[in-house]
Amino acid sequence: MSKIVLCETQEAPYPYKIEKIHRSFSSYEELCYLMEHYMIFFLMEGIDFRMKSYMKEELGIPLENDDAVQQIKEIINYRNYFTADEKQQFQQRLRTTYLYSMAKKQKMLADMYLEHHQYLSAMKGYQALKNVSGQFQAREQVQILYHLGLCQSKMFCFDEAKESFRRALAIKERREVQEAYFMISYLQGDYGDFVKDGEKISFSEERCKTIYDNIKQREEEIKDQDEFVKLKKIDYHRKKADDVLTRRLTKAVLEKWKDEYKKEII
Repeated sequence: MSKIVLCETQEAPYPYKIEKIHRSFSSYEELCYLMEHYMIFFLMEGIDFRMKSYMKEELGIPLENDDAVQQIKEIINYRNYFTADEKQQFQQRLRTTYLYSMAKKQKMLADMYLEHHQYLSAMKGYQALKNVSGQFQAREQVQILYHLGLCQSKMFCFDEAKESFRRALAIKERREVQEAYFMISYLQGDYGDFVKDGEKISFSEERCKTIYDNIKQREEEIKDQDEFVKLKKIDYHRKKADDVLTRRLTKAVLEKWKDEYKKEII
């Protein structure tokens, strides 16, 4: 069992902002925290000249190496933020990740962006992975296309999102992909197109009508609830209206996405 030693370093007079992940740090402890939670970012992107200069001038951390792996090692070994056991585990995770194929590491980076709601960066990453999809198993191909569709939805590229979902469903039918597909079609607001979209993934007009009616019927049940309650998924297997996305939420959803989009591009 490692002995825990408190790590206390002086905070810099102003923070350094890493634009690509929308995170800042002004102390060694905060930098180590980011290293731990955004390791794939630092491994893939490295530490640029501006960040190196800030670390040296404001935090007193000189980096002697330009290799991303060695830079990360230098930082985590600089002080005792990590215990010996934690440091060993971190370096093992770093070594394992480094040995992955470039395509897998690019997917991990895109997944990290998506997890932290950086939809524009995630979308660009998933789009690049389409060119090397043959390096992934079917399950991973579906996940990439599904995640790409989610990002495109956030960017208001609804037709492109539906195409990504359709491509994913052509590989393997997954319920969450179908739900996302119908949600986007419903948000576009045209019943005729909703039915056509359903037919493109082999849903009969009758089933499409059931889904659409279920969504519509739910509207009255939630009209007095908070507009930003957790979104309900479309349960298209039921014939009665159940916990599904409703038109009542449409405006709120789109406004929320618009606000998130503005934050990322500004």
